[in-house]
Amino acid sequence: MDGDILLPKATVVKAVKERLPAGDDLKVSPAANEMILECCTALIQILATTANSISEMSKRSTITPDDILAAATELGFEKYTPAMAQALEAFKSEAKDKRDVKRSKKQNKNTGMTEEELIEMQNKLFAQAAQKQMGGE
Repeated sequence: MDGDILLPKATVVKAVKERLPAGDDLKVSPAANEMILECCTALIQILATTANSISEMSKRSTITPDDILAAATELGFEKYTPAMAQALEAFKSEAKDKRDVKRSKKQNKNTGMTEEELIEMQNKLFAQAAQKQMGGE
């Protein structure tokens, strides 16, 4: 796999270490880490190629998460599709939370006020407007 694009080595090594039993003196050799890295890369390439074929059969030019799940099933990894679907939902939820926080910060950045302070100010302005309307001003 010399010319292939590989995953970040540090990320894969960290993932492997996180899967080892806690407190165990088990170590992973550099050669084993390299082999795991190449296997992960190959798996991703096979999964992406199969998902691409599924996408093309559906006459689409974009691979969707459903294509990835279908590819995993087609490749015999159906045992893992529930965990994959769960990871997708967690990713979507986390991405939405990040967007919401970013949007909130952007809105509050212009005023320097919290959302609660902005709502309170809005309510006061509505009350003032209603009072003017009733007073004929």
